Amino acid sequence: MANRPKLFALMVFLLLCGAAFGADKPWLEIRSPHFRVITNGSEGDGRHIAGQFELMRSVFVSQFPGFRFDPPEPLLILAPRDQDTARALVPQMWNGRYLKMAGMSIPGWEKQYALVRLDTVISDRNDVDAYHTLYHEYTHQFLHMNFRWLPLWLDEGLADFYGYTRFEKDKMYIGAPSKSLSQVDFLDNRESLPLKTFITRRYSISQDEIDTQMFYTQAWALTHFLTFGPGMDGGDRLKRFFNELQRGVEQQKAFVDAFGSIEAADAEYQKYIQRFAFTTGVLPAPTNIQEKTFATRRLSVAETQAELAGFEMRLRNWDQVHQRIDAALKDDSKLALAHEEMGFLEFNEGKDKDAVQEFSQALDVDNKMYLSLFARLMISPLATSDVPADREALKQGLLKVIDINPEFAAAYVELAKVSVAQGDLAKAFSYSRKAEQLAPFRAGYHTLSGEILRRMGRDRDAAAFAVFVADRWGVPDHDEAMELWNRIPKASRGDEVPQKPSYAEDWKVAEGVVKSVTCHEHDFTVTLDGGGQLRTFHGKSVGTGFSDTLWVGDHFNRCFHVNGLRGVVHYKSPDKATGDDLINVSFRDDLPATQKPAAAARVQTHIP
Repeated sequence: MANRPKLFALMVFLLLCGAAFGADKPWLEIRSPHFRVITNGSEGDGRHIAGQFELMRSVFVSQFPGFRFDPPEPLLILAPRDQDTARALVPQMWNGRYLKMAGMSIPGWEKQYALVRLDTVISDRNDVDAYHTLYHEYTHQFLHMNFRWLPLWLDEGLADFYGYTRFEKDKMYIGAPSKSLSQVDFLDNRESLPLKTFITRRYSISQDEIDTQMFYTQAWALTHFLTFGPGMDGGDRLKRFFNELQRGVEQQKAFVDAFGSIEAADAEYQKYIQRFAFTTGVLPAPTNIQEKTFATRRLSVAETQAELAGFEMRLRNWDQVHQRIDAALKDDSKLALAHEEMGFLEFNEGKDKDAVQEFSQALDVDNKMYLSLFARLMISPLATSDVPADREALKQGLLKVIDINPEFAAAYVELAKVSVAQGDLAKAFSYSRKAEQLAPFRAGYHTLSGEILRRMGRDRDAAAFAVFVADRWGVPDHDEAMELWNRIPKASRGDEVPQKPSYAEDWKVAEGVVKSVTCHEHDFTVTLDGGGQLRTFHGKSVGTGFSDTLWVGDHFNRCFHVNGLRGVVHYKSPDKATGDDLINVSFRDDLPATQKPAAAARVQTHIP
């Protein structure tokens, strides 16, 4: 679902209204083996940034053998040369605690972005803390490509543990505390939470800034203890804990299995954090990263505008995106990337015919633009048709998408849905499992596999998927998993029972097919058809969620393309003064009906 309370999500939220700057001069592009950097700074500085990310990637290669290290598209790093350039792109970075931040990460469903302020990180290359935010967020991206789920403390603890990685000559240092804000001093002056309470905490940010800082400091310290602490076998026990979590073992049981009783571990942890200094891991630096060998070229002005427009589109800075894409197409009407970004811009505004035309033009120029091909397919009538020939045509189009990019998870999700409709449930399950493998941190992909298993008559296995999601993700992922659970006969569910969410006592639930929505700047209204009965809900500051299996991903807009979906709302008694009753709304992406009986053969895929 789209509304998980992550640190990077808060950062992005604060930056949504950022104005951009004019790219009247072309930027440089530097390509290292695994990253792309575009910059209006010097070639040497751009190469250095690419080299730093290559070094960080090498740390993960050394520490996590056999894992995936690269997203479907290379991470694009924007490196503005100075404060004026960066501030024009994201002005809110200069407010409050973000004043001196070296950069930010913009993760996404289709593309991954990072922004690096050259004036901050290049001015003092020995200031390792300057890279902390970048390495922290890059660690999250790496973890989320490989793990089905991590408890919040470990997700943030690992990100901080590796976020302060240092590179000095031929050595790489991991696990060191911050130089500017010593975690050791911070822990000395504050009481940490008992581990039994801490490891089950589901939020990292609170209204109390000290409480927030304490959470991140304790997450770092606990991760450090479980890696370098006495009796931790140099991190081998932590690896065992990882493996138990990925097999679906409940966290507290996995903790006890790996580290012994929580109380005993807490006692040892409290001793550990009283140390005057913390151990730092030392690794040999790779010798094959040569910044001078990275390919460099000067982008055209049109390419520069299109690349920056894609970045700003993730920030939903719509006016500036319009200006950039218009300028790019005026300068080069045959630029495929500019047409693709214009297609997504038109789609966001509900102009589907114009969007299809733009995606088609992008493909006419470059038939490898898999995002354009995918979006054009999903906007077309094929995506909603129940005619067998149309479904087969959609399937063939989706197969072309993954032929171009075999690691594009969203296409496998759509292939799973088509296969369900065609009655090939075994194939549908294999596609959904592939999507899970490629994007394991998306809760809805696990729920999709459970839904397909239920269609196959494998109720106990389906129930295991429902419990896995419901116990690990919050609203609205939990609710979607619970819907699956509730459709499974009680006698077939197995022994595990999912936890219930903690809603406010006065919250009520309603659902139905979305008939209409009305969007204003601060108001939102949705009308649902619940079995022939229309009900309308209205509210201000309404939360929104949507199924991970909706193809739109980064381009979801609750004002368009939601009619016909199933909506689930939380509401309360109407406010007497305003009439507002809507708290939040989630848009569900239900599986289609199966046209013919599924094959009786049982899929032998192992389910961890």
